[in-house]
Amino acid sequence: ENPNRVAGKMKKVKDIDVHAKVELSRREREEIQRQRDATNYRKMHEAGRTDEAMRDMARLAIIRQQREEQAKKREAEKKAKETAQTAAREKQLEQQKNSMR
Repeated sequence: ENPNRVAGKMKKVKDIDVHAKVELSRREREEIQRQRDATNYRKMHEAGRTDEAMRDMARLAIIRQQREEQAKKREAEKKAKETAQTAAREKQLEQQKNSMR
């Protein structure tokens, strides 16, 4: 047998203190702190107060601006194409009118 082993003592129900404060182990305290830190960081990130969130917002602003410029460019090209088609139709109609005379 192991001479260093301490035999567990039996406790009576009336001797057990239900309201005694339980001491957490170092690992348990660190895990709880890690969870608190992660939750706090997530809340700060959602609020836009972290460096990463600020970089993301700046990147998104640039992307939005680029997309807006591209949309304007596409719209202008579309209008130019429609104008050219309309002008070509009108020219064709005029040629037909002139040839009928």
